[in-house]
Amino acid sequence: MIDDSKSFGRLSWTEVKEAAERDPVILLPIGAIEQHGPHLPVHEDSIVAEWAAYKIARMTDGEVDTLVAPALHYGHSPTFRGFPGNISLSDATLKAATRDIIESLVNSGFRRFVLINNNGGNVAPVAAAAVDLRRDLGVLIGHVYPWQLGYALMRSAYDDPSKVYGHGAEPELSAMLAIFPDQVNMSKAESGGLHSASGWRPTSYLETKIGDYDVPGTVYWDFSEVSTNGVTGDVSAARAATGREWIDRVMGFCAEYVREYDRNTRNSGEAS
Repeated sequence: MIDDSKSFGRLSWTEVKEAAERDPVILLPIGAIEQHGPHLPVHEDSIVAEWAAYKIARMTDGEVDTLVAPALHYGHSPTFRGFPGNISLSDATLKAATRDIIESLVNSGFRRFVLINNNGGNVAPVAAAAVDLRRDLGVLIGHVYPWQLGYALMRSAYDDPSKVYGHGAEPELSAMLAIFPDQVNMSKAESGGLHSASGWRPTSYLETKIGDYDVPGTVYWDFSEVSTNGVTGDVSAARAATGREWIDRVMGFCAEYVREYDRNTRNSGEAS
């Protein structure tokens, strides 16, 4: 259950006006609707983005004045269109939606924003929106990506991260077991690998081995062309205890990021 005491959406318009006068940091969760294997829900990125925003708000309560904006649950996931359940916005639509949301908040008197983005396909569109908003409205927008941070911050939790890391596997599967265990069906969990019927040697979503080079080549296939179940990595390593470590490390970083953003933008003129 999310503690929504920091919810922007629960405020009346008069309360929004009063809140803007305090100059809080607005946390905007952005997710995606895409496959994560047979054992995880298609809205995983979105529910974790929203959960993370409220978790950050709680962790910084008393230090940083924050409000969590209503989540943007749809994102840019074109590489997974070959799997049922994918609901993907174009990059132009996501960029425009991000800009429109923040511009609307600026019109209501807010000026400080951190995007809690939890999907790789969203990075380029929301970054483009943020750069344009800096130029056009003067606001300085922050960004954290919990799933990606997990890859960097959780390596010491595994004997060999290269074997367990992946889409629908670690460390996101352990995180889901800790945060939303009722939405994980481990009876359907199966490890996955990448294979091509055309002779390619895929190494990731859009990359393939080229000769004996250590540097991969890029191929713009749909993920369904190289993965039968949508999973990469070893799901057997997933543990709720590891997920709780993910919460400590990743949310710890995100909370410190918001503190840093607040220190560097509060009353400094830097955010606008």
